[in-house]
Amino acid sequence: MHTAHSRRHADQLTSRRRRGSRRSFGIRLGVVLAAFALIAVACGGGDDGGDTGDGAAPAEPDTTEVAVEAPSTTMSEQEEEVVEAREAGEATGEDVRETETGPVHGGKLVYGIEADSANPFVHYATSCAISCRMIFRAITDSLYITDSDGEIVPLLVESEEHSDDYMTWTLTIRDGIKFHDGTPLDGEAVAYNINLCRLSQLTGPAFLGIDSVTGEGQTVTVTASPGQPLATGVGPAGRAEVCGQMFSPAWMETLPNNPLYVSPASPLPEAAREAALAAATGDPSAPVGLGAFRFVSYTPGNGNSFIAERNPDYWRGPNGITGENLPYLDEIEFVVAVDIQGRSNGLKAGQFDIIHTANADEIAKYEGDPDFVLLQANDFGETSHSLINVASGVNPVLTFVRGGDPTDASQLIQMDPLGLNATNPLVHLSCRKALAHAFDGERFANERHQGLVQVANGPFPPGSVGHLEDSGFPTYDVDAAQAEFEQCKADSGQNPVTFSFNTTNDAFNVESNELIASMWTDAFGDELAVTIAPIEQGQYIGLALAGVFQMQGWRNHGGVDPSEQWYWWNSATASPVNPGVPELALNFGRFQDPEIDAAYQVIRHNPDPEARREAAEAVNRAFGKNVWNLWTYWTLWGVIANPRVQNITDLPIPDNAEGAFPVISGKHHLAQIWCTDGNCQG
Repeated sequence: MHTAHSRRHADQLTSRRRRGSRRSFGIRLGVVLAAFALIAVACGGGDDGGDTGDGAAPAEPDTTEVAVEAPSTTMSEQEEEVVEAREAGEATGEDVRETETGPVHGGKLVYGIEADSANPFVHYATSCAISCRMIFRAITDSLYITDSDGEIVPLLVESEEHSDDYMTWTLTIRDGIKFHDGTPLDGEAVAYNINLCRLSQLTGPAFLGIDSVTGEGQTVTVTASPGQPLATGVGPAGRAEVCGQMFSPAWMETLPNNPLYVSPASPLPEAAREAALAAATGDPSAPVGLGAFRFVSYTPGNGNSFIAERNPDYWRGPNGITGENLPYLDEIEFVVAVDIQGRSNGLKAGQFDIIHTANADEIAKYEGDPDFVLLQANDFGETSHSLINVASGVNPVLTFVRGGDPTDASQLIQMDPLGLNATNPLVHLSCRKALAHAFDGERFANERHQGLVQVANGPFPPGSVGHLEDSGFPTYDVDAAQAEFEQCKADSGQNPVTFSFNTTNDAFNVESNELIASMWTDAFGDELAVTIAPIEQGQYIGLALAGVFQMQGWRNHGGVDPSEQWYWWNSATASPVNPGVPELALNFGRFQDPEIDAAYQVIRHNPDPEARREAAEAVNRAFGKNVWNLWTYWTLWGVIANPRVQNITDLPIPDNAEGAFPVISGKHHLAQIWCTDGNCQG
């Protein structure tokens, strides 16, 4: 057995900006259980984090008020560096403010978030957008965490090893950690979490290639399916996010949606499933994690909130195994404010202490504003795009995965058995290319996002593995658009060419869709008819999973490694459009691309960094050639707070010289936040 990690040198302790190595493809082979970012829709570095790198606890908190220097109305040197990094696609969201004293315990933080979550709050069931993932980060922790060098390193995991052939991985879990209900985090608890995700219809497809996960004592053993070596670990399904975030098995055993009770693939005998289900009276919306804050209450809906209080027995607290002083806040309240203007106005009025947003137009309004702290992040960020449903024909790969014979026409799985997507002209490449050529990305970036975002030509932002300056994706060219549109009309048999273009019900997003549609109308006139449908975000996610849409505005694919994107783009995760079953798909667009499938065989199973880089670039070119999505821009996130909210992103990692990566796809950690004088409101 060989360890997959090595410790960094002490000279890395003060690193504040990503080094060139962070962009290399020499990712740790110890990367296990990838970030399961189950949907980030319109909805992943700091310095040493104050740690010595050897697990030593920080100093006792100082209870004196912190002197915070108000920023100048002119752009400071630090702000100029942020702008430079943003333009290079490397803005990390790091909070670099300096204070005169240390952290203070106390206070309630009110966080304005962009959306509620569907099917809350357990990893195997929740349609987890960025807001949900912020809640998860408050109430529990992950097996792994992304450090400030952009590498995924152990957190709840103490160490990991793999066999010479990468067919077996052995994880050792930190001893002495307890869930909020007092039950222990051990190997069996971790295996229970992962195996429930494997059984879930929602998350299960992300675990294809895993034969078994077992736990004993503080050890977890993960075994690959025959011929499927796990070159990058168990991923991509539970490393630093949803399925890697641990919840109490004792709580999950009480839940009526537990996959052991309801999944057709459950190993339990029918009588045992029925008995367990009859006794399952627990509440899925009252989660039991092991994080810095523990659940108090949840009221669903816009304007309502999720409340969590300080966990006095946190494993990183004074009573925990590390002897640190986390968390500092007494309470966090996450309030759903769907409309960005309402969220922003709530911050200015003091209703919220902190908000997040992927609206660059709103972010621009806070640049140079001395009354607020603005953190900007596009590093490892998402790609905004128009998501297209191309479900049609048959799926031989899925047929094989489900035990059928792909050479027998009678067994082939039909992708659209009810014909629900049959009238969608976008199943035709000519129509997708026509729309792509007619989209003026620079105009969109300037008019909707103040020129702060970069026009996208593929799923991988600048600096990411797989990024290409020229991916082959259609560029803005009205003449080329009109030529493709003539073929589109012939291929679809439609004139006018007609489809629906969904958006969330945020007014800004509706206007953004309207601008895109106007560009298409400018190019094609009355031979194109686009209907824009605003939809509540919780329903929006469900439509994508079920495939009941033609085109939707979307935001997804943030992450530090291309292996994290596999389950979104594989033919095996392109389930049919059949709401009567229902068939949920992680490959929302239902496309099948043999070149992408082949490239991911290398990305997932070949440990050679250069081979994996070349495969990621092949994925990018396949998207450019087949236009499975209409790429718009690489997303910029803003985290905005009143200045009393301190240390927004600087979380140390036990036994690691590096701190946590500040902001990935709008997500940051919360345990390290404290407020001036222990009072977030002032």
